[in-house]
Amino acid sequence: MTAREKLLQIEDVYDRESTSEIFLESMRDCLTHHMSGNAFFKNYMEKAGVKPEDIKTEDDLEKIPPIHANFFKKYEVLSVPYEDIVEHATSSGTTGQKSQMFFDQDSFDFGNTMVKNEFRHFGFLSEELTNYLLFTYEPAQVSKDLGTAKTDVGLLSYAPVNETFFALRYNGEGHDFDVYGTIKTLEEYEKQGLPVRIFGFPSFLYFTVRQMKETGHRPLHLNTKSMTMLGGGWKGYADKQIQKSELYAMVEEMLGIPAENCRDGYGSTEHSVPYFECKNHHFHIPVYSRMLIRDVKTLKPLPYGEAGFANFITPHLLSVPAVAGLMGDMGVLHDAKECGCGIKTPFMEIIGRAGTSKGKSCAITASELLKR
Repeated sequence: MTAREKLLQIEDVYDRESTSEIFLESMRDCLTHHMSGNAFFKNYMEKAGVKPEDIKTEDDLEKIPPIHANFFKKYEVLSVPYEDIVEHATSSGTTGQKSQMFFDQDSFDFGNTMVKNEFRHFGFLSEELTNYLLFTYEPAQVSKDLGTAKTDVGLLSYAPVNETFFALRYNGEGHDFDVYGTIKTLEEYEKQGLPVRIFGFPSFLYFTVRQMKETGHRPLHLNTKSMTMLGGGWKGYADKQIQKSELYAMVEEMLGIPAENCRDGYGSTEHSVPYFECKNHHFHIPVYSRMLIRDVKTLKPLPYGEAGFANFITPHLLSVPAVAGLMGDMGVLHDAKECGCGIKTPFMEIIGRAGTSKGKSCAITASELLKR
């Protein structure tokens, strides 16, 4: 069994202390794989003066030269033959430029197992018949490769499906948000009395409950085992964004889903390790990755509590050398003790997207974020 396979066998997905050696061995193996199968990455590592065997301790992980996520949006740099690619995932693009990532079968299966293991940790696996409301793109030929749609459809496998409704309806050319159809579906789900799982973009869930409040719609009382698992950000609606605590309170008021059952998820096309909120609504780092915060000017690692570029390190992908992705997101890493949920790994706080755009609805400059 390889170290990467052992990583997926770890029962406690937040037990970093006793599984560190497995992670480090996985990283060495992954780096060796990419250097042997990818001329670009081999040259990149050699110019940085880093060899796989140099990664002996957790502190050595910072030696791995990061590659900015935007690189993978523009270039196809595969470490496996193209015919081995089983999935070409794209995102809808927060800043107008679509993200993309390629998965061979091993990388694809690795990702699915990570999600399942984390769902099991939080008690989200169920054998009870469930209704689903997906605030994401209705599957159609034009959207079949969108990562957000595929992610949400994949989440249907963790509880048996009774009915499924996509709130972003395919109209033959694109997608329209069907708020009235969404509310009607929620009314029907209330009548049926089955648990409801709501996945997808938080913005459209907010627009739904806001519409209900503004039109005087009566509060619904969905099964108390219902839950939300949000992700994908607010896309082009950042100017409408509200605090998660406010959204969760509105969901509890209008849909009857307890706030503790409302969770957010974080991930990206270029870094597909899933991060789910704990009961205190913090994103702890699972055993499948490590996170560094790097100074925006020097790229030197920063201590807990200081804001900088989010740098994720993982042996997840064999298909593409996205082993140390430097994201467009600005973040802060916190000591686990600051949470109090019982999970012993650090947790991250994403404070915004670094960069520039014509409006703050898509991006905020790094300097502005650091002033917060």
